[in-house]
Amino acid sequence: MYVKGKQAFRKELGSLRLLGNAAQLVRSLSEEYALFHIVDLDALNGNKSNFDLYDHFTYFTHVQVECRPEEKLISALLRMEARAVVDLPSNLDLEKFGRKKSLIIGRVKPGFAEPFPPIREIILDGKDDELARRILNEDKRLFVRKEHYPKGFRRAFGTLFEL
Repeated sequence: MYVKGKQAFRKELGSLRLLGNAAQLVRSLSEEYALFHIVDLDALNGNKSNFDLYDHFTYFTHVQVECRPEEKLISALLRMEARAVVDLPSNLDLEKFGRKKSLIIGRVKPGFAEPFPPIREIILDGKDDELARRILNEDKRLFVRKEHYPKGFRRAFGTLFEL
């Protein structure tokens, strides 16, 4: 789901389609889904205007948020127990986040060959069976995207999909 100005959107044929108020939508879907992957279009521009939503969401569900890879934004998400998505490789010093780094999710593209940083969960953003097996063999939790793995991937922790 995409969030901008506290409104939820989904991407359809390259355009954003309004779904409605993000808080109401997440609340209504939280009975059915345990984790919400959010692309925060405001936070990608360095704006924390939607962060109060995530603070509220963490009381009744799990959220992971894509934002600009800045320490202050990621720290703010981690303080409220929201998960932060970071593209790998990253220039961020993930050790700075201490115990909270368990809430950081790395995202890799197919062909990623570098060593994984000391984080527990990885999103594979594309189809690459060999990389998926490497992630699992390194005892990481693997998330795949439904558009790349319609039937999921054996032993994957979760499958992400559009609403």
